[in-house]
Amino acid sequence: MPANRRERLVSSAKRHIITVDKVVVGGQGLARLADGMVVMVPFVLPGETVEVALGRQHKGYASATLLEVIDPSPARIEPLCPHFGGCGGCDLQHADYQGQLAIKSAILDELAARAGIGADGALLAPVLPSPDAFHYRQRIRLQIDTDGRLGFFARRSHAVIEVEACPLAVRPLNQALAEARRLPGFHHLVTQASAMELLLNPASSRVVVMLQLRRKPRPADQQAALALAAGSEVIQSVWLTGDGFAASGPYCGDAACEHRDCGRIAFAAPDCRGGSLTMGFEAGGFCQVNLAQNERLLEQVHALAQVGVEDSVLDLFCGMGNFSLPLATESRRVFGSDLQRSSIRAAQANAAANQLANCLFLRADAQTAARQLIAADEWFEVVLLDPPRQGCREVLPLLPKLGSAKVLYISCDPATLVRDISDLQGLGYSLRHLRGVDMFPQTCHLEAIALLVRE
Repeated sequence: MPANRRERLVSSAKRHIITVDKVVVGGQGLARLADGMVVMVPFVLPGETVEVALGRQHKGYASATLLEVIDPSPARIEPLCPHFGGCGGCDLQHADYQGQLAIKSAILDELAARAGIGADGALLAPVLPSPDAFHYRQRIRLQIDTDGRLGFFARRSHAVIEVEACPLAVRPLNQALAEARRLPGFHHLVTQASAMELLLNPASSRVVVMLQLRRKPRPADQQAALALAAGSEVIQSVWLTGDGFAASGPYCGDAACEHRDCGRIAFAAPDCRGGSLTMGFEAGGFCQVNLAQNERLLEQVHALAQVGVEDSVLDLFCGMGNFSLPLATESRRVFGSDLQRSSIRAAQANAAANQLANCLFLRADAQTAARQLIAADEWFEVVLLDPPRQGCREVLPLLPKLGSAKVLYISCDPATLVRDISDLQGLGYSLRHLRGVDMFPQTCHLEAIALLVRE
């Protein structure tokens, strides 16, 4: 609905002019009415005076809709994407990049202050900016509705907003999407699929396509996948996945292909010696979506870990070895565990490909692995933690029993990170470094890295 029409439909009793205090976790602006009621409103920036329409009442606050920006922030810009505001993917395209970094830095600073984790004089470093503010994602997931619309979920909805391209995706992904739309095989598959994932393989500069089907693949689906791969120069291979059946593929357009590498994603990662490692993972496996920023994050890990040639490194959420394998080039040994089978296969393959014989990767959840290592009287100078969004509170009490002079904690949720840091401080660890890492420009999401040391 156009903004001027929306304004006419709002009663004067619900309209308020407010000044935004700050942007909080989740990307919404926080302000207060004259009576002290907290108001949460999206698409605003700190310090702005705006007119809003009050909406639903919640416990402790009211949600609101932005009607007009009366006094804009100097950081406010025109969003690049025409779908911004409707699409649920981005929160901050209305701010220039320096403004986005300032918002994320303030959020992390406030979370740390609330948790009291900076009381020991720890350094809270500025947020590490991404090399690219747009076209940085080497992986996107598009939704497909029952009418065949392909795009992203609308804000706070499961309705699909159809998109032709995404400005956050690296350009080969958008090129593959445009080429696929012109091919008959694609249109057949879209009618059977609920989602489509596009992954850039940096090693080949081509794209792996994964379609999540609503049912088990049939011969016609497999023929369509072959036609889709054969009809595009940028598509490396196509996979058909879904719940309740094994992935089918890879399908590619090269008749001479032996399918050894056309389903694998590979990239280069810096090691501790100034060189690089060849890293890879299976299509569908986990990887950081911003590979250029991942290199910067790895440099932070190297600088903070300061591993020695006699040090042992424990990586309790190792994935494909993204953080621990580079440290293996300077340390005595690396032990990694993860619950995902494909991640362990990838970590083992990456160690072998880079001729790192001092690594052992085994499938186990973090708590089980830690308890088994304690029982075996193992000892580690450095522990890496990169847990899921919910954190790893249950593992923390086990770390002092593993030696663990240094803990490097990488998190995709700063709120659970500061909670777990507080727990570690209660176990005798001191926070020495905390820094946000902007892995996801244009969104409210923030990665962070912390170093804790136990004397």
